[in-house]
Amino acid sequence: MTNRLKVDFTQDMPSEQEIVNMWQELTITELQEWSAGAEAFKAACTTTHTNGGIQLHKFQISDHECLQWFASRNRLSDIYFIAHFFNRLELQQYRTDLDYHTDTPNCKQTKWFSDIFDLPGQLARTLHYGGAYNSIKTKKAWALALDFVQDEFDNRFNEVNSFTYAPEHAYWFFDTPWDQALLLFDKNTNQVITIDITDTN
Repeated sequence: MTNRLKVDFTQDMPSEQEIVNMWQELTITELQEWSAGAEAFKAACTTTHTNGGIQLHKFQISDHECLQWFASRNRLSDIYFIAHFFNRLELQQYRTDLDYHTDTPNCKQTKWFSDIFDLPGQLARTLHYGGAYNSIKTKKAWALALDFVQDEFDNRFNEVNSFTYAPEHAYWFFDTPWDQALLLFDKNTNQVITIDITDTN
């Protein structure tokens, strides 16, 4: 089994042409199976963001030596991963679900972390403060957030990159302070989870 986390220090940095080739050779498949923790978090967010909601998507990216070079070094931003990922042909259903009015959205990375130690707090905060009208009590929000991270990532906090991004031209969002767009890249499994949340009053 490929050790996707291992950094091979004997490898040279891929060339620009190798990066171009990588984007042509990669394949991405949407996955439909979710853990109990993810389903519970989704259900809770649906009750807190009643006029908007939440969308969860999960994708499997094929192995590629060039991708591993950047992912294992926490350097996905160097290859403009966010911008390329959301333009992929395989994400057509995702773009439809989020009501993108273009097949080449200009999604810009706004924040990035090499780990997800802050993720439980971020998810718990979302539920506790809620949307326009509903919220969840602190202990319940925290428990739901912890279950999400445990069930989806087995608490492998340092093996997952976290990105926030601006989903321009996605009309599913209400363009309010309750909008959230988060991408989680699991370096161990080559899987991506997107969490999109919105609400309005």
